[in-house]
Amino acid sequence: METNQDQMVLVARRGVGAQGDNPHGGIGPHFPGKHWRSRSAKAVGLDASKLDDFASGMGGDGCIVRDGYLIKTWGRFNQNGDWASAAKPVLSTLLLLAVQEGRLASVDAQVKDVGWPLKKKDASMTFRHLANMVSGYACGEAPGAAWGYNDFAIQLYAKSLVKVFQQPLEQVFTRRLAALQCEDDHFFGSRNGNGVTASPRDFARLGYLWLNRGRWRNKQVLSVPLMRQFLRSGVPANLPRTSAPGNDYLRIGSYGGGTNQTPHGPGGYGFNLWFNSRLASDAFTWPGLPADAYQANGMWNRDSVTVIPSLRMVVAVRGAKQTSFAPGDASNQFNRMMSLLAQAATTGPPPDQE
Repeated sequence: METNQDQMVLVARRGVGAQGDNPHGGIGPHFPGKHWRSRSAKAVGLDASKLDDFASGMGGDGCIVRDGYLIKTWGRFNQNGDWASAAKPVLSTLLLLAVQEGRLASVDAQVKDVGWPLKKKDASMTFRHLANMVSGYACGEAPGAAWGYNDFAIQLYAKSLVKVFQQPLEQVFTRRLAALQCEDDHFFGSRNGNGVTASPRDFARLGYLWLNRGRWRNKQVLSVPLMRQFLRSGVPANLPRTSAPGNDYLRIGSYGGGTNQTPHGPGGYGFNLWFNSRLASDAFTWPGLPADAYQANGMWNRDSVTVIPSLRMVVAVRGAKQTSFAPGDASNQFNRMMSLLAQAATTGPPPDQE
């Protein structure tokens, strides 16, 4: 018998997450200018009451985008604040830009080559290892040998990108991604300049760039081959969790947490994004969302940017009501809120764009 999740998998395979480089199947998407244009939920095929339930259940500050239009906002959606670990895939976006500009030969460039005196055990560490949380830094295993959700390694990642670009990350973002026309002050600013402080509606712009596979209007801001690497899980499902102790011998400090924060990740994580992958339990990360959904997640669901290509949606929420982080658990409050997004959406084609 075909399940609801199986139906959503088929929708995803027909949608932007699976086929082609034009995410709307030949219909050009709308892009915001300096300010978002708004449309009603009904005008873009969404159930307004379900969106109201979602916003109420999540709390915090947020916005919902569909087809490039701002559909719903709540809280301080236009004000800046820290996004915790939801910033991590923004770092990986900057990594792709560094490769695109030739500052790094590839995402597999070695970290030691930017000037860090790494120990022999860590000498083979690459930027991909850092982006996939398998670097082994401040752990006992060699790069690639174990999964460790590791904020000492993320601190190394952020500081390494500063070395690569030789300028603060705010300047890197502002100059390279000027086409997005972010409107609410700085994108980076917290965590000594290496944390994201964007407003929800500005972070949604970056999510919309991801949804459109690196294209913004008529410009391919990030190349299609690089985006193909970015938008897929990169941690093997059978990779063991780190168990050997290590230390922060570079004395760089932590981005926010420890070296071994969660068992979740193998099979559903890559370039600092969480993907709606089928887990060992046979459930999906967010059981109620289409299979092509992915997410930037901070402070274990407090801050999130969810991209659902087959539903043409981006949802940015900062400061949500705290819930447990439980991939695959359909009864979990956060996962149930994610399901409301799919329930609110029709699967018809987007409206004609101007």
